[in-house]
Amino acid sequence: MAYRTGGGSQRQLTWVDRSGTARGTVGAPDATLDAPRVSPDGHRVIVGRDVQGNVDLWLLDGARMSRFTFDPAWDTRPVWSPDGARIVFRSHRSGSGDLYQKLTSGAGVEEPLVASDQIKTAYSWSADGRFLLYSILDLNGDVDLWVVPMAGDRTPSVFLKTPFREGYGAFSPDARWVAYQSNESGRPEIYVRPFVPPGAAGTAAAATGSQWQVSTAGGITPAWRPDGKELYYLNPAGAMMAAPIAVSGATLEPGAPVVLFPTRIFGGGVDGQQGRQYDVAPDGRFLINMELGSAAAPITLIQNWNPAVKK
Repeated sequence: MAYRTGGGSQRQLTWVDRSGTARGTVGAPDATLDAPRVSPDGHRVIVGRDVQGNVDLWLLDGARMSRFTFDPAWDTRPVWSPDGARIVFRSHRSGSGDLYQKLTSGAGVEEPLVASDQIKTAYSWSADGRFLLYSILDLNGDVDLWVVPMAGDRTPSVFLKTPFREGYGAFSPDARWVAYQSNESGRPEIYVRPFVPPGAAGTAAAATGSQWQVSTAGGITPAWRPDGKELYYLNPAGAMMAAPIAVSGATLEPGAPVVLFPTRIFGGGVDGQQGRQYDVAPDGRFLINMELGSAAAPITLIQNWNPAVKK
C-alpha cells in the first residue's frame, strides 16, 4: 500500500499568457486560496481564503490584501458584477448555501439574493447586468442551472434541468450563449446553448432546443475569451484548452479544440467540486490558482500489507 501524507502544499495566484509562460503573481502563496476571479477592469482579484478555520472572501488590489466578508460562516465562490461595483457569493450563514451580494466598496449590508434549502453556487453575471446564472444541488444529488434577474422581480427560473449534472455555466460576452459542463455523455464535457431571457418568446423552445458540444475528449469549467471568439476549459490532464467559436445568425459553430499549455492548477482536470480555479482577464491573460511543489509530502510504501490476516 502506498500513501502520501498532507504536506501543506502551497498555492500561488499566477498570471500566465497564452503560451503558458508565467507573467507574474498576485499576492503571497497560501495553502487555502480558492476560486480566484478578476475584476472587469482587470485591476483587482477576489479569492476565497481560510484564516483560522473560517473561509472568507479577500480582495487583492496590487500588493494590498483586505478581508471582504466577515461572517463566522463560510463565504465562498465569488462573481463580479459587470461594472465591478458588486460581488455575489455563496454563504452558509443561513443554511446549506444561499446567495448574497455586497458592494465592493464595503459600504452597506450584505443583501440576501437567493435563499432555499438547496446548495447554490453563482457562476456568471451577464455583461448587460440583467441576469445571474447559478446552479442548484438538490437532495437527490442532481445539479441544474438556474437564472435570476438582477433587477425588478427577482424570481428565479430554470435555465437547464435534465437527469444529468449541469454546472459551471458561463454567459458569453454578448449574453447570447451559455457554456456549461455536463456529464450526459457519461463523462464531463463542455457544451453551449442559446440564452433566452426568462419570459421572452421562445423560452420553452430554448430549454429543449439547440446544443453544441465543444470539448471532444472530456472537459471541465469553461470560460470565454473576452471577445467571445474562443472558449477555454481544462482537459482531464489539467491542460488549458481553447476551442474557436464562430457564430452565424442563430447557429454556433465550435472548432477543433487545441492544447494551450499544462497548468499545475489546483484540482487538476478532474471535477472534485473544487470549482473553477482560473479566470481570464480583460486583456486575455489567465490567472491560475497554481499548486506549488511540496517536498514535505513524501510517499510512504507499506510492503506485505495484509489486513485480512488480523480479522
